[in-house]
Amino acid sequence: MGVMRERPSRPKTDESAVNKLYPQDTEPNEYRYTSPAWLDAIAEGLTKGAVKHPGETWRQIPADEHLSRAMRHINLYRMGDRSEPHLVNASMRLMMAFEVSQHE
Repeated sequence: MGVMRERPSRPKTDESAVNKLYPQDTEPNEYRYTSPAWLDAIAEGLTKGAVKHPGETWRQIPADEHLSRAMRHINLYRMGDRSEPHLVNASMRLMMAFEVSQHE
């Protein structure tokens, strides 16, 4: 997996002042809180997975199985295993579980 790029820190701002200047920032989906580096790492992992397993075969796996595999990655990370990007892999599996669950 690629190198995780650190997100530049934002200066602290008064949220009410920001909302007055930019009322669109009060939208229900605050994408500004999503880590661009995390999203990039997931996209990179999904791209590599698509090469290894063409045809979106992950859609054929039940949500519960994706959840089990996500938990495996989380547990390995918690036990100190850094041999692979377990947090990114868990994130991908959670996304897959969510997507599959929408159609079960």
